[in-house]
Amino acid sequence: MIFILTGPVHSGKTTLLERVVHELKKEKVDLDGFLSEAVLEKQEVIGYDLFDIKKEESIPFIRKEGERDWQRVGRFSFIPQSLARAKEIIFRGKEDALLIVDEVGPLELGGRGLWPALEEVIFRPSKRSVLVVRENILEDFLALPNKSEVKVFNIEDKEVFPDILSAILGVSRSLL
Repeated sequence: MIFILTGPVHSGKTTLLERVVHELKKEKVDLDGFLSEAVLEKQEVIGYDLFDIKKEESIPFIRKEGERDWQRVGRFSFIPQSLARAKEIIFRGKEDALLIVDEVGPLELGGRGLWPALEEVIFRPSKRSVLVVRENILEDFLALPNKSEVKVFNIEDKEVFPDILSAILGVSRSLL
């Protein structure tokens, strides 16, 4: 099962996902994965840090400034060691742990970035994942061949928080 949280760029997807992770931890759900937290300088996004949910630590992940041979998407570059760490996180989780990945972007749809690891893990029949996918590439992601059931939640839906929690926990919203 793949749960997708979608919405426009800078619409609060990561912030909502942080709340979801907090609630799932309170419910003792076995989680693994990472969040991509914005790094600001003078109120401008200069990159993203990778927040490891299991280890509860952050490392620099993506930056505007990068070396020539780093994988790039748009104006950002992936720090190679951090990209390798993100892939390790995707692979390390137990089969029954809920995998959180923030986010699947244009680089992954092109078969690069996190895609080699994601493709191997998220389409396993028994695997449950929560993926952040920008709305401008959602249709392309949904067109990928897979055998997993997918549920999409839009950040702009006013009931998205209780809806995604109840779907992940497998309970009625009224029980939350």
